[in-house]
Amino acid sequence: MSDVAKKSSSVSAVRPVLVLVAICMVAGALLGAVHEVTAPIAEANAQAKAREIYAELVPDAKEFVEVECAVDGCTAALEARDAAGGVIAYVIVAQSRGYGGQVPIAVAFAPKGTVKAITAMANDETPGLGTKIANESYIGQYVGLPAKTLTASDIDLISGATISSKAALAAFDIAVEAYEEVH
Repeated sequence: MSDVAKKSSSVSAVRPVLVLVAICMVAGALLGAVHEVTAPIAEANAQAKAREIYAELVPDAKEFVEVECAVDGCTAALEARDAAGGVIAYVIVAQSRGYGGQVPIAVAFAPKGTVKAITAMANDETPGLGTKIANESYIGQYVGLPAKTLTASDIDLISGATISSKAALAAFDIAVEAYEEVH
């Protein structure tokens, strides 16, 4: 093969690679631009959903003030305050690893240390099984309990979804630890 033919062959082999690299660069830049536009909107939506959950847990609260918490697995700790600024509850959001990912829960503790309200938040557990932790028959067991760590013998776990219900239990124990730190 002549030198001209070799050069022509190598140029034709490199051209598709360069075109693909250029397409990837443009697509990456466009995805980055879309992310920059949508990230603040997604964050605002997540914060609005969180405020909605807090208000459902402590409906008589006039404001929620974030407090510092260093407990692993605690993703938010807040004081729920009345119109006069007095603390009427502590809201703790905690999570633990379940079957399909993190299992987050939000717990409202009365200042004296009992569970006022609790909710299982959105998770990726198996639909129809692991998602049953959000059912009142499971999550409702915690309401009225003192702020102390529990074991599986203290709660009726969900048959067929023990990993998910144990993850919710572990998240509850993390919430208790966080409550003990912030109150």
